[in-house]
This record gives sequence, C-alpha cells and structure tokens, in this order.
Amino acid sequence: MARLDPYESLGFHCNLTLKAFIAALELKLEGTGVSPVQHVALAHLTALGPLSQAELADRLCITAATAVRLVDRMERDGWVVRQSDPNDGRVKRVVMTEKAAEVWESISRAARELLNQAYRGVHPAEIETVKRVLERVRRNLGA
Repeated sequence: MARLDPYESLGFHCNLTLKAFIAALELKLEGTGVSPVQHVALAHLTALGPLSQAELADRLCITAATAVRLVDRMERDGWVVRQSDPNDGRVKRVVMTEKAAEVWESISRAARELLNQAYRGVHPAEIETVKRVLERVRRNLGA
C-alpha cells in the first residue's frame, strides 16, 4: 500500500490554511475583545439569526460542553444573551446583543481586509471554484 503524502490531501491543506487564517485574524481582532472563535460564532449568528446552543456547537464543530463554556464567556462579555425558545422552553437560543452588532461592523471590516490580503493575486472565479469543491467534499464526507 502506497504511503500517504499529507501534502496530497486537500484536508491537510485546508488545515494549514485555517491555521494561517486564525493567526492572521487574531492580529486583526486585537483590541476588540473578540477572539477568533467568538468571531466565527458571531458570524453564524449574524448570518442565521439566533441559534440554539446545540446548533451553534454543530456550526462551530465543538462539543456541547465547549459550546456552553463559549456562550458563558460571550454572555459574560456582553456579546450574546440566552433566551428561551418560544416553541420549546427547554431550549435556549443564543442571541447577539446590540453591543455585538455594533462591534460586528468593525470586526467585519477587519475580516474583509484579511480576505483581501489572502485573496491577493487569486482570480474571483478561482475562489468560487474552491468554495464549490470544498462544499462537495463536505457533502461527500456527510457534513
């Protein structure tokens, strides 16, 4: 059986790219009080609206216990509040606060600058192709 060269793996390249994005994002977020994982959580809440803690955990690919700690910190820092789901009182929805919506504007600009830096020299059609390929790979893997 042929030995796997990790550099042949799309997943390996995605992992390296993600680490580079996170490191660069940490620098861009300095002084905002928002961590990279909180940024991603706020991005999901901005795009999708309130989510249950379980839904947020799924979106972030973290365990339920980790999601509870994340939401605890975000609630403590004033980024989110927990509200009972109107259809099921056992479920808590994570809702962005006005404070988070206001800071989202500045961190969104920082994220856009980061994407502009990352995509320098890459044609927009190539970006779209990569997105479609990665989406297909995720579907193939059942995600």
